[in-house]
Amino acid sequence: MIVGDIANWEKERQAFSPVLQKAVDYIRETDWEHAAPGKYELDGENMFAVVQEIETAPKANRQAECHAKYIDVQYLISGPEEMIGVGRASARNVVIEDQLETSDYALYGQVEGEFDLVLYPGMFAVFFPSDVHRPGCSATGGTRIKKAVIKVNKALFGCR
Repeated sequence: MIVGDIANWEKERQAFSPVLQKAVDYIRETDWEHAAPGKYELDGENMFAVVQEIETAPKANRQAECHAKYIDVQYLISGPEEMIGVGRASARNVVIEDQLETSDYALYGQVEGEFDLVLYPGMFAVFFPSDVHRPGCSATGGTRIKKAVIKVNKALFGCR
C-alpha cells in the first residue's frame, strides 16, 4: 500500500513507476468535482477510472475486498474523510465470497491485523493485490463522499 497527497505529487512523482505516474497524473489533471458517477476509460481494460458517490458506513457494516487482476488507486475527491480498513493477505482472513476468477474481487468478513487509514480530500491510496481493503467507512457512518478509483491492470507491470 502507498499513501500520498496530490498537493505533494510533484515532489514524490519520481518515486513511482511510470504506470502509477500515469494513473496519479490522470487524477491530478481531471476536474473531478464535475465528473458524474460512472466508468471512464483511460486505456481500455488496462486502466480506467470509476467515480463513486457513496454514503460511508461503520466498518462493521462494510466488507473488506481484494483484487487479483487490478491495482486500485483510490482518490478522495470530496467529503469530510474516508476511513479504509487495511490488512495484508493472510490464510487467517475469513473469505465470505470469492469472485476473483470471474469478477476480480474477493470479499472478507474478518481481516487479521486490520488497521484504519484515513483519507482526506486530495489524498490517494494505492492498494496492490496483497492489500485487503475495506473502503467507504467512517467512525459513525452517514457522511457523503465522492471518490475516484483508478483500476490499473497489474499486467502493465509485467506481473501475471
